[in-house]
Amino acid sequence: MNILYVTNSGIFGGMEWHVYDLAKGMIENGHKVYIWCPEGPIVDFYNSIGAEITNKKIRFDIDPSYIASLKKFLEEKKIDVVHGHELKAVTNAVLAGYLAKTKVRIGHTHTPISEWRMNKIKKGVNSFGYSRLINWFSTVEIALTESRKKVKMKEGIKESKLAIIPNSLHTWKFDITPLQRVDYKEEIKKRYGIPKNAFVFGNVGRITEEKGHNILVEAFKKFIDSDLFHKEDFYLMLVGGGDLEEKVRAYAKENNIENKVIITGRFEEEDKVKFYSAIDVFVHASLAEGFGIVLVEAMYNGLATICSDIDVLTEVGGDTVVYFETGNPNSLSEKMVNIYEKVAAEGNLLGERAKKRVEENFTMEKFVSSYLNLYESLLKKS
Repeated sequence: MNILYVTNSGIFGGMEWHVYDLAKGMIENGHKVYIWCPEGPIVDFYNSIGAEITNKKIRFDIDPSYIASLKKFLEEKKIDVVHGHELKAVTNAVLAGYLAKTKVRIGHTHTPISEWRMNKIKKGVNSFGYSRLINWFSTVEIALTESRKKVKMKEGIKESKLAIIPNSLHTWKFDITPLQRVDYKEEIKKRYGIPKNAFVFGNVGRITEEKGHNILVEAFKKFIDSDLFHKEDFYLMLVGGGDLEEKVRAYAKENNIENKVIITGRFEEEDKVKFYSAIDVFVHASLAEGFGIVLVEAMYNGLATICSDIDVLTEVGGDTVVYFETGNPNSLSEKMVNIYEKVAAEGNLLGERAKKRVEENFTMEKFVSSYLNLYESLLKKS
């Protein structure tokens, strides 16, 4: 097969690594892979696996010049499958594929549009337009879990257009020895001035509104204000940067906890396993998720984890994760107290169970074979 993946991002993020995993799996199975995306740091990773890259950025929701260029490319390269990721990329890729008569045209908004943090009118317009686009011009739309499928159906996408394929994890990135984990923990704590024996709550990911960092910091403030604990024993480490980084820093300063809240800013990908090694309890306060790959990463790293009780995260974490009421810092603070006491009393049994769940349900082998089967079955039907 000749396969083209289309994105409108060149940075590191869950969607971008999803595309990397897909491309790598398809290439390893003998297929030709092309990627259209803007310039950015992840392009080097796409190149390293043998994908053929075209650097193009989509300027408008519907970009006529982009669509014309993409249509010509699809025809010249005899593309069998065009697979777009996120709203702009899907819209332009599916339309170009339809005009080029590409046999299989796949859309994938990783987080359903109705769950985006934006103006309700704009969200409604986007959701209405996207569902019509998928129903009329695409072959199929991907949903990451059963709950995501139901949400997309409510948005107007036909059930016959939806296929469920969960994300997965490149576990090799996090396969380190216990001694390496200890060394990494010491390295990160030293780098950020965290006392060696401090207990660290942490999160990994872009600091944006939908990820709930403001809720996490507020909950941490309530946690350390509790009479049960000594403030000097606890830290919150936010691994990443983003649009709300300065707002979160300002909140921490206003509440006199800036010395307890560590914000790393953007980081090198190879450092991610080091950060997970330095975290004692992972906290994922997200308000909306397509899947929650960082939750899977934390689980595979054997971390006791607290996360929002949104449907997709409860599907991914099962009974190996502690849940709090989404958007409620009081609920989160209570769970932080509970899980700290549990870990202190019983050790990290919860984290061990979480890692096993990832090994049983979210392997790269299952991920790649599911997409291969989907592509091949859709090509046969076409």
